[in-house]
Amino acid sequence: MTGRAEGRAPAPGACLRSGARAILAAAALLTVAPLGADALRDAAEALQDGDFSAALPYLEEAVKDDPENVNARFNLAYALQSTGDSGGAIRHYRVIAEQQPDLLPARQNLAALLAQAGRFAAAAGEYEVLARMIPDDPAILRQLAAAHREAGDHGSASEAFRRLVAVEPESIDAVLGLAQSLDEAGRLHDAVPQYLRAAAIEPRYLEALPAAARRLEERGYREDAIELYRRYARARPRDAAAHEEIGILLLEEDRVRAALPALQRAVGLEPTFQRHAALAEAYRRSGNEGASHEQLGLAARAAPSNGSARLRYANSLLRQRQFDSAAREYVAAVDADSGITDAWNGLAFAMFQLGSFQASVRAIQESEQRGPIGPPTAYLKALSLDKLQQYEPARAAYEAFLAMRPAMPDEAWKAEQRLRTIEKVLSKR
Repeated sequence: MTGRAEGRAPAPGACLRSGARAILAAAALLTVAPLGADALRDAAEALQDGDFSAALPYLEEAVKDDPENVNARFNLAYALQSTGDSGGAIRHYRVIAEQQPDLLPARQNLAALLAQAGRFAAAAGEYEVLARMIPDDPAILRQLAAAHREAGDHGSASEAFRRLVAVEPESIDAVLGLAQSLDEAGRLHDAVPQYLRAAAIEPRYLEALPAAARRLEERGYREDAIELYRRYARARPRDAAAHEEIGILLLEEDRVRAALPALQRAVGLEPTFQRHAALAEAYRRSGNEGASHEQLGLAARAAPSNGSARLRYANSLLRQRQFDSAAREYVAAVDADSGITDAWNGLAFAMFQLGSFQASVRAIQESEQRGPIGPPTAYLKALSLDKLQQYEPARAAYEAFLAMRPAMPDEAWKAEQRLRTIEKVLSKR
């Protein structure tokens, strides 16, 4: 597909459509070309022996004597090519292309050498000429498409592949090349039918569909991405990742009822903590708190060292007012990742509900070491210190809470009332 594998120049005989005609052409000229006759004879002998290095000086002399001798120049170009002088060969093939534009072998060798040299744009130009001369030749169209693609001209590459598909409609290389070049040209919507066509020809190319779906998703075409994942999932019904992608995309689109079966299928095929967590979220949004809680527990058990999984389960336990179990899960979460401030805050609330106010304060202090706390946690800190009758720290905590101007009017009023009471208590000491 790159053009490099097909970039070998054809042997002279193959170029001139008979076994050794290019090599023997110089000898044939002996009877019609008085200039350089000895050089041509010696060149022909060397070429017949396959000694391109020995032929070079004779061919150079023959071309110098008769610059219009296309056959001599062709053999010189090929000899230079065979001895590793690609630059010299390219120069002579270019002259031949100007002298005799319809001489296919010279232009084919020129295009192949340009591609081998990494000059893909120039090679594509030569292949374009060849494609006009032989419009339905699949080998030429392949090389043309590959050269354009290597040159980064994906629009021209896709057009070349489209022409190739018209010639070889069942060629997987042609159809897949068209899909990929359209994709690379930024025409992913046009590429998708070609990916599907490639998959119909060879099922193993179904594996290209999820990557295409992800790119559609990244570009904002979420509905198209969902449909492509669905097509893939129909062909690969036991691919849990595909069902997971469908479910998550639908969940992100707030299509909860449609997301649930896809996520249930993914969990049923290959349960992971991420899939349990996604299904839990779908259940929560559908109003099924019991099923959501169950899935969060499964997620936490599936990944016991994952702090985020433990945190989500702890939050669910907290919502169900299972404070003792929630506290244990919060501890497990911070053991897994001590940097999760939400776990410290949750632990503080659970411990407060359990009446362990000192433990609540310690958890909040851990949270404060990791960053600023929000108004709810600041209020909880003040309450905990107040419960411990540590009135001066409690006063400072209530004042810090009120300084945040929290959108918590009931708590702000209570804080103001407690400050008045604390002031009276402290004034009597």
